[in-house]
Formats: sequence, C-alpha cells, structure tokens
Amino acid sequence: MEPLDTRGLTALRAVAEAGSVAAAATSLSWSQPTVNHHLRNLEKALGATLIERSPRGSHPTTVGSLVVARATEILGLCDRLGAEVALWRDSQAVPVRIGAVPTVGARVIPRLHDQLQTRPRWQTRDEAVAGDRTEVLTAALDVTMDEHAKLVARLESGDLDLALLVSTDIDRTWIPTTLSATHLYSERLFLCVPRSIGPIAVDAQGLPDLTVLVSQTWAFSIDPGDAIDEVVRSFCLAAGFEPRVGMRMDDYAAINRMISAGLAVAMIPESSLSADADIEVIPMPLSACRRDVLLVSRSASAQSAGARTRHDPIVQAHDSAIAEVVADVRTVTRRWR
Repeated sequence: MEPLDTRGLTALRAVAEAGSVAAAATSLSWSQPTVNHHLRNLEKALGATLIERSPRGSHPTTVGSLVVARATEILGLCDRLGAEVALWRDSQAVPVRIGAVPTVGARVIPRLHDQLQTRPRWQTRDEAVAGDRTEVLTAALDVTMDEHAKLVARLESGDLDLALLVSTDIDRTWIPTTLSATHLYSERLFLCVPRSIGPIAVDAQGLPDLTVLVSQTWAFSIDPGDAIDEVVRSFCLAAGFEPRVGMRMDDYAAINRMISAGLAVAMIPESSLSADADIEVIPMPLSACRRDVLLVSRSASAQSAGARTRHDPIVQAHDSAIAEVVADVRTVTRRWR
C-alpha cells in the first residue's frame, strides 16, 4: 500500500462533516480541485471508493465511513503530537492529561500546580546516562473538568492519563476492571436545609430524622450516577420515601444559595459548605457515609507492560511525568486525610 497523506484524510473528514466537496473546500480554505485531488490520492492508496457523489452532495461509502472514523483518530493524534512537541520545544515540559469532577478539581488542581512548580526538573534516562545537563524536563498539566461518567469514559479510551473522581461506601461498582483507583482522602457529608424548617432530630448514631423532609425539594447532581445522590437516595428510602428531586446542578455555591432561599435541601461535602446563617448544617456520621476522593488511572495490561520493556524515550518521558504528578497529588491531598 502506498504511504498515506494526511491531507487526504483531512479532505475525507471535511466532506463527511460538510456533506459536499464544495462545502468541504470552503471549511478547509482549499479549492475544490485540491479537495478532489487529495480524495483521489487517498482512494488510490487504499484501493477503495470512499466517496459517493450525487446531485444532492457527497457522502462517505460504507468503507469510507470506517476510514473517516480512523481519520479522526489519526488527525487527532497528529494535532496532539504537534501540541506536545511545541510544549516540549518551548518549555521542556511533558503534558499529563488529568481530569477531575469540578468540586474536587477546584480544591486540588491549583495546589497541584503550585506543588509542581517547586519540584526540580528531571532528565530522561538517556540524558542522565549521557551526562547531558542541557535538556531538563518537567510535567505540565492538561486539565479537564467534567462529569464523573464522561471522565471514566475518557480514561478508558486513553484520552486521559489520570482523573480525580469521587465514590461512597455504597458506590464502588462503577470502577471498571480496566481502571485502578487509589484512595486519597475522605470528606464528611453534611445535610444542609433552610433554617426555617426548624431543628431536625438526630438519633444516637448521629443520623438525622429525614422524615421531616418528605415534602422538600432536593438538589441533585446533573450526573445521574453521582455518588452523593446515591447516598441521599439510600437514606431516604430507608426512611420510607423517595426523595423528590426538583433541581439538578453541580455548582455547590448555587445550591447553597437555593438552600438559603428555602428552595431546596441537599447533601454537601465539607469542602463546599457555606457559612450562610440561613442554612442549618447537620453533620452525617463518617461511619454511615462519606465522600471518598480517588485518583484513578488505567490499569497496565500484560500487553502494554510488554510494550514498555522496549526502549522508547517518549514513553519513558511520559511515564516519568505521570509519576511526578501522582506523587504531587498525594502530597497536596495529605492535609485532608
């Protein structure tokens, strides 16, 4: 097979997205003959017809659709390679892609960034052996804040190296076998209600009487599998009722304002508590529930472990950068254990 030219992959993806060669040319700022030229070269290299043309436009054939999917991956890797080389060239930094649920990310990422700045730069193994002191490296964070389920999916697909996620005592089954999780610290959970509701009784185990909240509106997360929401639901069901969810949001500052205004009740982790005098804050016993913050990464399979035994300086540099970030995550979260 002839070597592939990424311009053909770019042209094919553009046609698939735009629906015609003319629209693809416009989106790429190419001429139509240029788009057709690269499409013909790609079809020649692969030995297959990739585009079906009609008066209504142009669309990928069945095999063309398969090539579009691969083209998206290849072009994404090319973009990533360019960004990584630019980062390495300009600041001798190796990017580490870390995800976090927003409430944890807002607490950990700034401290993690500061901690990384205090760490001395390091050399790759080749440079250390050669005694080359001119090329020293450091890890650079590429941060994604998103919902729990989306971060798990991105970890599994390889789009993320690490993620800061949360779990609870009753919610550990979400961790796929392809991922491994390390416990960083635990947060106490607090039942927060409008002070106008009045005092809520607490039993000998420290559990509040939730039956007084039967008619109240609960604020839940946008993420349908949120760990804290599952805790709330389990306690409400044990009290004999299903919680009435009237709003969904992941901004705890906004949730606290809703509670203060008497519009909602919610379970809130310690790091997101409000000092608002109009909010009654009731601690939940750690023995009954808590929010665990976990550092999650992909599990190393036998195949990938075998591949890493081969000499690959890029992989070694990336592994060293990830190890640096993992060590500093543990350092900055130690204060909350």
